[in-house]
Amino acid sequence: MAARYRLFDIGWILGTNLLVLAGVIAWGWPPGNVFLLFWIENAVLGAITAVRIATAQGPAAQPPGPKSILRFPRWGRVAFFVVHYGIFAVVHLVFVGLIAVGAGVSWSFWALGLPAVLIGLRYAVDLAGGWFAGRQRFATNAEQAFWSPYPRLIVLHVATLLGFAFATPPGGASQASWLAALAPVRAWFDALGYPISDGAVLVALLMVLKTIADLAMIRRGTPRDLQVSMDLGR
Repeated sequence: MAARYRLFDIGWILGTNLLVLAGVIAWGWPPGNVFLLFWIENAVLGAITAVRIATAQGPAAQPPGPKSILRFPRWGRVAFFVVHYGIFAVVHLVFVGLIAVGAGVSWSFWALGLPAVLIGLRYAVDLAGGWFAGRQRFATNAEQAFWSPYPRLIVLHVATLLGFAFATPPGGASQASWLAALAPVRAWFDALGYPISDGAVLVALLMVLKTIADLAMIRRGTPRDLQVSMDLGR
């Protein structure tokens, strides 16, 4: 069962990311939508993580140290995470909002609502199927659950920095160098029959980076825990 949910998660990641990439390249979605979707995904992940922290029942590897969240009661762990993660989310929302305005954004359901719904469904299904039905919560303690979303936050950090550089590019030689760096990728898309803007080229590169990061985190975080979950489910 656990392996099946892992394959499902991989398939959903590839499908959702390819949908967003196709939307920008083939359907003309504004680049700002992708940055908003990055933030939405991290916000959804934060909510899911709060549930995981509240319901994790895995054993601690060692007695909790003075800085471990395991020293808090269950509600305290959730509250600390909401404040800690929430600060990052609010700061990122400010920058992502500026990027979206600078790079262009569409508020239509097709370009923003549908991908957001798919992102929410992916994490909801993973929570219900892998965490509860797949019994992963018995293989993961609250501290492991607490730190699990932060690698994805790093991806948003990178996307925010690159996006801010695109949305508010410096003038003169620096801007020319920035556009020259994107030129080979843009020329490759032109050769395929998809002439796209510099912003869309940047988004395409970020989506490739995000997909690699998503798949790497699934591979890094699942084998041992899934095996324990399968043993507990027998």
